[in-house]
Amino acid sequence: MKEATAGLAVRGEFWWLKMQIMPFEEAKTYRINPFDLTKVWPHRDYPLQEVGKLVLDRNFTDHHTEIEQAAFAPSNQVPGTGLSPDKMLLGRSFAYADAHRARLGVNYKQIPVNAPKCEVHSYSKDGAMRIRNATDPVYAPNSYGGPQADPARAAEVRWHTDGEMMRAAYTLRPEDDDWSQAGVLVRDIMDDAAWKRLVNNVVGHVSNGVQGLCYRTCSSTGRTSTPSWARTSRKASESG
Repeated sequence: MKEATAGLAVRGEFWWLKMQIMPFEEAKTYRINPFDLTKVWPHRDYPLQEVGKLVLDRNFTDHHTEIEQAAFAPSNQVPGTGLSPDKMLLGRSFAYADAHRARLGVNYKQIPVNAPKCEVHSYSKDGAMRIRNATDPVYAPNSYGGPQADPARAAEVRWHTDGEMMRAAYTLRPEDDDWSQAGVLVRDIMDDAAWKRLVNNVVGHVSNGVQGLCYRTCSSTGRTSTPSWARTSRKASESG
């Protein structure tokens, strides 16, 4: 991988970073659940918008310090951004940081590859592998002019719930199902070569599996009403 990307870095290769923007009010009534991880937002409803470039301008020099110790988490927020009501995202905002603390230690954000460019004013201290010196006061609130939270800086990305917050499944929208978007993918987007790769992948995983799994898999792919169903069925039966 390092050799493959070395030339890209030398040439300064870049990729456009694009986003889809859905107003919060529209998300309440959109025809599919916008926070369902198995769905995509159709581009005709919410077209891609360019927001910047991802530029590869160098390769890492030390795999351990720059790759193995890297810790990414959606809880790392900056002013102007925020978390959506996506239940999986909200869960990950806790879980990722917990995983980093278990893997790298409670002070993983002091490791250079994870350290912010701007100084973080925090009252956190101690713990294994701490490298920054802490000075009094180390409690809040205090009367010594210590740092204070500034909720107004993130006010524009706040949201509120219209109902009770609870641990429950999403309420289905009018067009929520497990097959429509899969059908569009294989009927309208995939070409023959992509179909062939799909069939080979599916058959390769199920042909030596639990008895009856091939039949259930073919039944599922058949719900997309595509030629790939016939191809999958035929190849699965030939594979035994």
